Amino acid sequence: MAFKFTHPKFGGSTEKKMGFLIGVVTIAFVVIFLKLFYLQILNYPYYRALSDSNSLRLIPQRAPRGLITDRNGEIIATNIPTYSLYLVPADIRTYSQTLVKLSQILGEPLDSLETLVQSRRQRRRFEPIRLETHLDEEMICKIEENRVRLPGVYLQMEPERYYPHGQLASHILGYIGEIGEDDLVRLKDSGYVVGDWIGKRGVERVYDKVLRGQNGGVEVEVDASGVQRRVLAYKNPVQGQTLVLSIDLKLQKLAEELMGDQVGSIVVNDPRTGEILAMVSKPGFDPNEFVGGISFKDWNNLMKDKSHPLENRTIQGLYPPGSVFKLLTTLAALEDQVIDLAKEKVFLCRGIFWYKTWPYRCWRTSGHGWMNLERAIIESCDIFFYQLGLQVKVDKIFRVARRFGLGNKTHVDLDSEVPGLVPNPRWKESTQHMPWFPGNTIQMSIGQGYLLTTPLQMLDVTSGIAMDGKIYKPHFMYKVVDPNTNRVIYEAQPEVEREADIDPKYLTFLKSTMEKVISSNSGTGKKARIPGVRVAGKTGTSENPHGDNHAWFTAYAPAEDPQVGVIVLVENGGEGGVVAAPIAKRLMEMELGKDVTPWQTPTPSTGATPVPTPTTVMGVAP
Repeated sequence: MAFKFTHPKFGGSTEKKMGFLIGVVTIAFVVIFLKLFYLQILNYPYYRALSDSNSLRLIPQRAPRGLITDRNGEIIATNIPTYSLYLVPADIRTYSQTLVKLSQILGEPLDSLETLVQSRRQRRRFEPIRLETHLDEEMICKIEENRVRLPGVYLQMEPERYYPHGQLASHILGYIGEIGEDDLVRLKDSGYVVGDWIGKRGVERVYDKVLRGQNGGVEVEVDASGVQRRVLAYKNPVQGQTLVLSIDLKLQKLAEELMGDQVGSIVVNDPRTGEILAMVSKPGFDPNEFVGGISFKDWNNLMKDKSHPLENRTIQGLYPPGSVFKLLTTLAALEDQVIDLAKEKVFLCRGIFWYKTWPYRCWRTSGHGWMNLERAIIESCDIFFYQLGLQVKVDKIFRVARRFGLGNKTHVDLDSEVPGLVPNPRWKESTQHMPWFPGNTIQMSIGQGYLLTTPLQMLDVTSGIAMDGKIYKPHFMYKVVDPNTNRVIYEAQPEVEREADIDPKYLTFLKSTMEKVISSNSGTGKKARIPGVRVAGKTGTSENPHGDNHAWFTAYAPAEDPQVGVIVLVENGGEGGVVAAPIAKRLMEMELGKDVTPWQTPTPSTGATPVPTPTTVMGVAP
């Protein structure tokens, strides 16, 4: 007898059984349909991109940076073709073997390659990583010979920055480097990508968005091993715009030659516009060393160099301005009516001035005798200004200095400018926790003590006097030009940065006296004379607690119609009138179209000694 089992749930008619099975099958098909709809319709873009990434690669084509030229079109930064080696992490099938092979070919330590690739491998698996630049012909041949053994590795020709004049104008140009993680985050909305070159210093940094072009790319098909098979699409890169600087390359070269191996700074400008015609900071560096990435050893050497070649002394070097500052002490005295031009005031200089028990000396140890204001400026008598400063008071000197921009940035279009320091009693009490002594005023009246300025700031002072109190914003931007059509896209216009608001009669006195500094036989700046040209200027010799005195000289010409301004600072140079003035003379000669006087190495003048360090201790004298 056959045994028949009937489950209560599945019992019943055949129709019920069939209905149940049909329902189960229908639900299954619905689930499958929904899943397919989700995968193929709703998530189609995602999976298509994922599929393409396994067979298609977009190889970026770096855009050439824009050219940089001087105002006359002379090229000072360009591009040259070079081969670079790239790797796509997603295409590496045998990771360790590939890196070992690359290490052998490139001669690079394996651990450094692993660190470079690993840092980007996880986050950007499909983005190419630049492994090496500056590949020579021998290296290219080795890579091509091993191409089959190096899936995911490819060579690419791309533009490389090149500075044909080496160190010339290095602190103006700056240098470039590969964009880092911090810059990528900061510039994420500006179209920068991994591997881009970006300006790190100088106008390369300030005008990076002008100079960088638009990257192109090549879309290629690769097989399962990551080997390229064919090119599918190509987008041409677009070169950056041409940046035309205000400098004159010939004048720049002369300035660099005149500075030679000396340490210091030179700036030549057009006081009518603020355009910088030449700027030198010595020692300099070769920006070509940074192209393609500077080695740790070379970077470390630059950092340890005691002459600080990466420091732009024009805007970062802080120096006491010395006797050049006497022009502002003079203006403070005139405005406070400590001295009346109609009533001549005189002070006696015996070579040493005693304030209570503290001696302050003049650069001329034998003394100048009785001096009035005009002669004190012409011959740069220290003792006259010691006594004048004490009568003017520090707060007035402070206010005049600030009106001319000292203690503030000039806002020149370079990075990393420092503001300098104009001290006053409040500053000293808050930072030194000491009161302001009359000795501090004595030192400040001749541009010494705590007072610190940059060469560019002091050129602004000179330009302000030359232009009747108007100080134009210093700048290197001249214009921006389309490299394809030569159409001018942007042209810089003069911009008044500040107005010093000087009484015309005081300006007339300052200007005429600055002329006599050059033209008078007793003037300290007579070595800056140019036949047939009226030159106005002022010398300075500032004390240096770390060595010999610094030599300063500033001037503008022609005095009746200023077209060129100049400032020269030579560290440890000695007397400004002997060392710095002859340099300025030749720069003005070239800019004014005169024959440049043949150079002769300056020799110290007889019978005069550099400004000695006062026996007073700064900040301690009563």
